[in-house]
Amino acid sequence: MNPVDSFQPGTLFRARGRDYRLERRHGDVLFARAVDTDEEALFYLPLEGEALQLTSLGLPPTTPGDPALHDLLLRALELSTLHADAPFLALQRSRVVPANYQLVPLLMALRLPEVRLLIADDVGLGKTVEAGLIVKELLLRNKARRVLVLAPAHLLAQWQEALRRFFHLEFEILSGPNLKRLTRTLPPGANPWAHFDRVIASVDYAKQDEVRNLVLLQDWDLLLVDEAHMAARPPTEKGKQMERYRLVRELSRRVPHLLLLTATPHNGYTESFYSLLEHLDARGLGLFKGGSLDREAAKKHVVQRRRKDVEEWFRKEGKKSPFPERDTKEVAVEPNRAELELFEAVRRYQAEVYDPDPAKVPVLGRWLAMHLMRRATSSPRALQRSLERRKALLESVLAGGMDATADEVAALFDTAPERLLPEEAEASLELSLADQARAQAEKGYLEALLRHLKTWRKDSKLEVLREMLQDPLRLGKGRTLIFTRYRDTLEYLVEKLRETIPQPVFAVHGEMDEEERNEVLQAFAKEQVGVLVATDVFSEGLNLQHYAAQLVHYDLPWNPNRLEQRNGRIDRFGQPEPVVRIRTLYYERSFDVAVFRLLLEKAERIRKELGVVPAFFGEEAYLRRRLEALWSQDWRGERRLQTPLFAEEEATELQAAKKAIQEGFYGHSEFSLPDVERRLQEALERAGSPQVLQAFVLDGLRYLGWRVEGEDPYTASRGTGEAVPGLPNAFGPFSFHPEAPLGVEVLDLSHPLVEHLIAHLRYRAYRDLDGARTALMAFPGPLGTPPVALYHYRARFAGPGGEVLETLVRRAVRLLDLSELPPEEAEALWRARLKARPLAQDQAKALAERALKAPLEELGKRGAEEALARVKAERTALKRDLERAYGVLPQAFQALDQLEVLGSELLAITLLAPVPS
Repeated sequence: MNPVDSFQPGTLFRARGRDYRLERRHGDVLFARAVDTDEEALFYLPLEGEALQLTSLGLPPTTPGDPALHDLLLRALELSTLHADAPFLALQRSRVVPANYQLVPLLMALRLPEVRLLIADDVGLGKTVEAGLIVKELLLRNKARRVLVLAPAHLLAQWQEALRRFFHLEFEILSGPNLKRLTRTLPPGANPWAHFDRVIASVDYAKQDEVRNLVLLQDWDLLLVDEAHMAARPPTEKGKQMERYRLVRELSRRVPHLLLLTATPHNGYTESFYSLLEHLDARGLGLFKGGSLDREAAKKHVVQRRRKDVEEWFRKEGKKSPFPERDTKEVAVEPNRAELELFEAVRRYQAEVYDPDPAKVPVLGRWLAMHLMRRATSSPRALQRSLERRKALLESVLAGGMDATADEVAALFDTAPERLLPEEAEASLELSLADQARAQAEKGYLEALLRHLKTWRKDSKLEVLREMLQDPLRLGKGRTLIFTRYRDTLEYLVEKLRETIPQPVFAVHGEMDEEERNEVLQAFAKEQVGVLVATDVFSEGLNLQHYAAQLVHYDLPWNPNRLEQRNGRIDRFGQPEPVVRIRTLYYERSFDVAVFRLLLEKAERIRKELGVVPAFFGEEAYLRRRLEALWSQDWRGERRLQTPLFAEEEATELQAAKKAIQEGFYGHSEFSLPDVERRLQEALERAGSPQVLQAFVLDGLRYLGWRVEGEDPYTASRGTGEAVPGLPNAFGPFSFHPEAPLGVEVLDLSHPLVEHLIAHLRYRAYRDLDGARTALMAFPGPLGTPPVALYHYRARFAGPGGEVLETLVRRAVRLLDLSELPPEEAEALWRARLKARPLAQDQAKALAERALKAPLEELGKRGAEEALARVKAERTALKRDLERAYGVLPQAFQALDQLEVLGSELLAITLLAPVPS
């Protein structure tokens, strides 16, 4: 029998001249870590299997080594060990500072052997943080290795950045140009979907026929679907959404861990909402019984909270809301004569260029006219660029050019091809059918509109914006974020504002890469007063609460959900200011009024009543019907549109919204606030607070001879100190406080600098030259108190499904008679240790020799069994809770408490001799 066949997770073996610990096995591949550095390594058994030799750390030496290095080694092990009985691990290995309510999904996940959750918290509550903590936790606990994130195309880079920045997780984007670039770096014939363990992809790319099978063939451990409502079953079984639904349903059957994220899970159709829960139930949780949803069982898998639910959670405990107050005001802009004439000319565009019968107006004419009106109310430059693009396209048609390409049509609507609405995408057909006479007539009208633009001497909306920015009483002091839909308007605002206001003006838009954008954000953050203009690309997924507390909507998004997404960039948890000020500009006597009063205000009324904007307010079909109906109204002379148009529809929509609330799980929580805070405190005590990490890093650097300067933030330079692989010779400023100022690097347990330092100190301590696995220290006590030996073990356990758990265990014996002390006394002695050397070296050596005569194997075994009993007791109680929730315990949960000890290894011995206190 090959000895390798008996290897279990935790087995120590020697290969390539070093000692390794087996982490997990996947077929013929062993995943291991070096004992002395924690460096990861892979072993392919057909090539290296015969060279692997079983080994062990061996006993600590009998000659005590450097107590300072010994102390650093044990502190490093405490910080880096993944404790089996810790409430959660991800918290100290991430850069985020979660609110206590954001830990609820993580706590729910830890109760499930297969994590299948719908996280449907409202905008601004932090779904990315909640999901990222779960992903990190599963990876740390070895319950997942291969992770797939599916998201809309425009959010891929934001997910990659968030997972890297906040959780130190590297993911590869497999979509579009990035996939082509990565493919060139792989060996010939390599499948990138199999090569990378952590992948982010566009859901629309992954559902394509030529890609779908490549995705489904992989053994993913965890699937995360962002904007999951886009993968719900649609009312009609056709179109893009049905393809997304089928892909996610197929993956949900195969993947053990599933996270669905959406702020708008219910689109007004019960069947579509239930289809998301069916994704969760695809592996037999039993959420549906007799064709009906078992709500009590489903509660274990849904996190759905409005902002007012969280505020109520805090209020019940007598605590202040973690959210700022929202001061919102609409600012009506009275257009001047030239602007009114231009708006009217754009309105007439459709009627004069296309078929006068509104029922026969082609899709392109109707939507292009509305689009041009939207551009006109955004900025004169935005309209000018649209007119010029449209004119150039018509000239191509008149010259006998080919049908318009997708890029040309997208340019016409000032967007990317993948973001075109279906009715906009149909524009290519309209262009190909355009006859010469109609194209010539339209070209003439466009030229007239361009001439009309030249009479637009004064921009009324820009003047109002300037006045607001220069009058603190109208907006407030500090940094201001301005949102616009269009890049052309962004450039126009930056140019005009820089000419006329004293404060610095910055800009971020979708064509910037991550480094460029971060440079702009850092420069903006350094200003006491400043302006940042952003396009709608940054209205999703980007958290700007630390950058600004004032926001101006320079143009209306026409989509209630988009408006709320924009607001959520600053009006969210973590906003340091008590009040956020939001101002919305719109033109009177323009189509803006109709959209604002009859679409956005309606959504706001429902939001105030129910606490959430219904999902269907942002759906393409809904918006198309409402906008077309508004366009057909005579809105030119209206100021307030006091006639309650669509009153019956609003009543119907309110009922649909109430239905979504009733069928959802709003306000439900598996945990109380005190319970969450107790778990948080347990995690901090187990894994170490930022202060514990700070003391370790500073002590470690100084031990190695580095120069550390500053008072949080710090800087570090090597000088004549010892080189540490992976650390630059100088770095900083850095801090250990998660809410450090912008521009200061925050160090946590998973930060590469900390990991490199831990690895190097472990390497130093494990070298025979240093002998730091054994050390002599002191503890305060009266003379005559017998010396004590503290034994530090790593205990490892096997759980169901190959899960491997570990924890550090301490045992203590009196060296006079080798009698054991209670575990709580062992912990107290370790906390009371002093680095003083109380005895001569020969006396210390005699104590070390005596310490090795204790029943070492029995001590480690007993410590591991006691730790195992604690974990099993917790899981047995959890099984009872789950059985009450489900009625019958699902198959996946039945083995939850089936754990066994894999073994324990003696890492180090601390000899403690008393010194007078």
